[in-house]
Amino acid sequence: MSLPHILLALLVTLIWGVNFVVIKVGLQDFPPLLFCALRFALAALPLLLLRGPLPAPAWRIVQIGVLLGVVKFGLLFVGMHLGMPAGLSSLVLQSQVFFTVLIAALLLGERPSVRALAGLLLAAGGLLLIGLQRPLGDSLLGFVLVIAAALAWAFAKCGMFSRKSGGM
Repeated sequence: MSLPHILLALLVTLIWGVNFVVIKVGLQDFPPLLFCALRFALAALPLLLLRGPLPAPAWRIVQIGVLLGVVKFGLLFVGMHLGMPAGLSSLVLQSQVFFTVLIAALLLGERPSVRALAGLLLAAGGLLLIGLQRPLGDSLLGFVLVIAAALAWAFAKCGMFSRKSGGM
């Protein structure tokens, strides 16, 4: 990769990481679902002004938007509000990869390799250790809600590529 591409990748990583800190700080002043709604309202403004033709049927975009914007981020924000730390939330939310592979196998007929299945077992073990070794004061309910947010994200991703729905 060229240096500009490496710097862009690092910038995306920085923005992603800071995103969770901003959420945690914002939750000090706003209720979680209101803060989630404000975030997506502000993100939608440029789309409303600049959008071209829709890349998929409107109902499909709404379906995925509800799963991501309302369910996933609503669960994430409430989980963080209940005590999940920003860094741990960022890490646990990535369990969406685990759920995506499972959902794709069950609903889309994908067949994960033995290596992928071994990775899933390792990931499940890591999540179990995180869930069991939470620092005192962290909310178990918050942890469960962030896991549920990851599951919603996985369903949204698998819905985007569903063969029956035409995909995006």
